[in-house]
Amino acid sequence: MRSTRLTLCSFFIALVAAAAAGCGGARSTAGAGAPVTTLPPSTGQRAIEEADIIQLDGGLLYALSKSGTVSIVDIATPGRLDLLGQATLRGEPFEMYRRGDFLVTMANGAVATDGTTTAVRQPVDSGAGALVSVLDVRDPSRLLEVATLKVPGEVADSRIVGNVLYLATYENASCYGCGTAPRTMVTTFNVATPTAIALIEQVSFQSNAPDGYNLPWGANWKRSIFVTDQRLYIGGHADIDPNGYGTAKEGIIDVLDISDPGGRLELGARITVAGAILSRWQLEERSGILRVISQQGAGRTGNGIGEPQVDTFRVESAQSFVPLGHTSIRLPRQEGLRTVRFDATRAYAITYNQTDPLFVIDLADPARPIQRGELMMPGFMYHLEPHGDRVIGLGIDRTDPGGSLNVSLFDVEDADHPRMLARVPFAVANITEDYAILDGEIAEDQDRIQKAFRVFSDGIVVVPFSAPRPYYASGDGCANDGGGVQVVQWTGDTLTKRALLPLPGNPRRAFEYDEQMITVSDSNVRTFSLESAVAAHQTADLTIGTCVTDASSGYYPGGGFNGGGGGYEEYPRACSAAPGRIAGWEPVILVLLVLIAPRLRGRRGPRAMTGLS
Repeated sequence: MRSTRLTLCSFFIALVAAAAAGCGGARSTAGAGAPVTTLPPSTGQRAIEEADIIQLDGGLLYALSKSGTVSIVDIATPGRLDLLGQATLRGEPFEMYRRGDFLVTMANGAVATDGTTTAVRQPVDSGAGALVSVLDVRDPSRLLEVATLKVPGEVADSRIVGNVLYLATYENASCYGCGTAPRTMVTTFNVATPTAIALIEQVSFQSNAPDGYNLPWGANWKRSIFVTDQRLYIGGHADIDPNGYGTAKEGIIDVLDISDPGGRLELGARITVAGAILSRWQLEERSGILRVISQQGAGRTGNGIGEPQVDTFRVESAQSFVPLGHTSIRLPRQEGLRTVRFDATRAYAITYNQTDPLFVIDLADPARPIQRGELMMPGFMYHLEPHGDRVIGLGIDRTDPGGSLNVSLFDVEDADHPRMLARVPFAVANITEDYAILDGEIAEDQDRIQKAFRVFSDGIVVVPFSAPRPYYASGDGCANDGGGVQVVQWTGDTLTKRALLPLPGNPRRAFEYDEQMITVSDSNVRTFSLESAVAAHQTADLTIGTCVTDASSGYYPGGGFNGGGGGYEEYPRACSAAPGRIAGWEPVILVLLVLIAPRLRGRRGPRAMTGLS
C-alpha cells in the first residue's frame, strides 16, 4: 500500500520540480468555500439551502465531527489554524445550516427510547431518535444551545426553503416516538427566528418494502428527496406487492405541496414508476417537466430486472402530473442501474455488471425522449457532473491495478458518440468487492456525494476518501495506512494526477480558500499550500475530534482485499493514520527555495490551472 511519507530528498525534489514546471503563482478564490448545489430554475422567490457538515463565514470555518463536536476555526491566515470555540453535541452529528448568528444542527442517535437525550450516540437500530439543536455562535469561545427539538427516527435528508426547514426522517417502528410500522416522516419547522424554532406540521408515508441483503444503492427503506420552492418529491421503494415481484411497477414518488411560505404541507400526487428511486439524481423537475429514470428490481438485485425506463411528466400542480414521454434504455445485456444525472436537455445513465455503459438520453423534446449513444468502460461511475459538452465523474473499478477509485473525463459533444478522454485511478487497489469500496472508501452516499467530490472553477478536482479496514486488521482500526484527499488537475481534455493530501481520520471535505486547500475529516482540519500541485505541502493542522470507525457497513461475500479469504467478511470504514509534517524540515526547504527561486523564475511557463469547457 502506498505510504504517504516522503523523504527530505524526494519532498524537496518534488517541490523544485513543481516550481520549475510553473505550478506557482497567484490563485483566485473563485469557486472556493462550502459546496453550493446547482438547482433547476425556481418558479418562486424562496431560496433553497442544503445542509452540510461544514459552513463558511468569511474566514471562519464551522465543522461537524461524527465524534460529536462542532468547532469554529479561524482559517483567515494562510498557514495558521486557530480553534476559537468548540461544543459537544448529543448523538452523532448529521449536518447543519448556518442562519445568521446561529447554527441549526441535526444529529442521529441522540434520543433514547425513553425520550431522554444523551451525549453518547445510541444505535439507530435500537430505536434511538434524532435531535435538532440550535447553537448561538456569536461568541465562539462560548457556544450556547438555545433550542432543541426531539425528532423520532433517523435523519435521512433535509432542506431549508425560505424560512422553513423540511426534515425527512425514517422510523423503523421501534424508535422513540415512532409509529407502529416503518415509515418516512416529513416534518416542517419554522426557523425564521432560530431561538424560537417551532414544529409546524408532519406528514408520514408508510412502507412495506421487503428486506434484502443485496442492496446496491443502500437500504431499501431510505427514501431520497428532491426539492423545488413549490414541491417536495419523496422517491423510494415502498408499498410493493411481494406477489408481483418482477411483473409490477415497484417505484413510487410521493409529492408534497410546499408552496406555503409558512411551512404548511399539502398532500399531492403519488406517481408510480418502474423501479425504486434510491438516489436524488434519478428525478428532476425542470421548467415544468418532471423527468425520471428508474429500473425494476433496483434495491433488490444488483442487475435489476428488465431495461431502465425513462419517463417525463408535465407538472400541472402538486396534485396533477400528466404523462408526457417514455422510452426504454436498450441494454447490451442485463445490468443494474447505478447512476443518473440530468442536464438541461439531456440525461446520462450508468448501468453496471462487469463493464459500465454510459448512456446518453436526449430530452430536448420532453414528449419524445430518445436514447442516443453509449460508451463501454470498466467499472462504473458513482457520480457525474455535467459541464457543457464535457462530463466529469467519480468512478469505481475494482479491477484497476492503479486504484479502486478514479476521476474520469468524457466528451459528450456528439451525443451519438460519447468518448472517454482521460481517467486517473487512485486509492486502494485489489479490493474484490464493489460494496467494500462503496462503504469503505467513498466519503458520502449518493445523495450527498456532490458535497465531497468537488470540481472547482480553476480545474482542480478533489476527492476525499477513506480506506476500508482489511480482514486481517487488529486493534481499534485507527492505524490504517490509506485515505486522504486526492487532487486531480483538469486542463482542457486532460486529467493529471496531483498530490495526495494526507489527512487522518475519515476525510470528508476539501475546498480552496485564499491560496490554500482546506481539508476536513472527523478528527482534523489541515491546510495545504496550493503553490505546488505535485507534492503535498502541509502548512497547518488542528485536531477537532476523533475518528469514528464505521462498524455497521455490512457484510460482503467472496472475501477481502489484498488476499482476503472467502465467505462473509466485514469491511468497515477505517480511520487512517496520515502523517503530519515533519518538524524541522520546512525551514530548510524554504531557505533552499528562496536561494533557487531567482534561477527558476525565468524558466516558468504559463500555469495550467484553468481549462474548464
